[in-house]
Amino acid sequence: MTNIPAASAVSFPNPGKSAAAETDRMNRRSLLLGLLAGAALVLPSLPAEAKTQQAAMPPNATSPHQADVYLLRGFADIFSTGIDEIGAELQAAGVNAHVQGHAAWRLVLNRIVADQQKNGHLPVVLIGHSLGANAAIYIAEELERRGIAVDYMATFAATGPDPLPGNVRRVVNFYFKQHGWGLPLVPGPRFHGHLENRDFSNAKDVGHFNIEKQRPLQAEVVRDVLAVVNAD
Repeated sequence: MTNIPAASAVSFPNPGKSAAAETDRMNRRSLLLGLLAGAALVLPSLPAEAKTQQAAMPPNATSPHQADVYLLRGFADIFSTGIDEIGAELQAAGVNAHVQGHAAWRLVLNRIVADQQKNGHLPVVLIGHSLGANAAIYIAEELERRGIAVDYMATFAATGPDPLPGNVRRVVNFYFKQHGWGLPLVPGPRFHGHLENRDFSNAKDVGHFNIEKQRPLQAEVVRDVLAVVNAD
């Protein structure tokens, strides 16, 4: 049985960006993309319908505009099947959750902005794995510029995350301090929300490619999203 680390709030200083740090970040990203591209050549692709899966809203769904809930897959849409599973569970619970590839983050941003303008303030939830985790933060950064809050964010094994912007209220980040790809998140200068960085370095058989597939973590994220969506 996989040992799941307990939740703990973690605070980090906000180090200034340096040329060396930026170079290191780019090197990490290039290495990861190269390895992922190689893996993509030897792993079977998901069926086309799985890549674009959007489950129909179940009969018990409340309203398609109850919240803006978006989940973002990682590289090539073939490694982040756990993101699809979380999205399907949320759909089954009546949440109009949308699953997209990380490269579509600007599309997701535009949809959220349009929805908020049309329907007023709605809870915003962003969930991502790998490059999708990075993209979730990109979206949050742009939403901050538009005065839109992110109520909840869950990130799995982010590879090159920006510092968290000031509009994010709660973040849970599953990462690897050692023996895996996935970095801790750090707060930006305006961030005053709640950040949990949870290290899975010592979790047996858990790594970058299956962290989002761990059932206890999926269940936790689903519960957290439902709490946000159903809050008074």
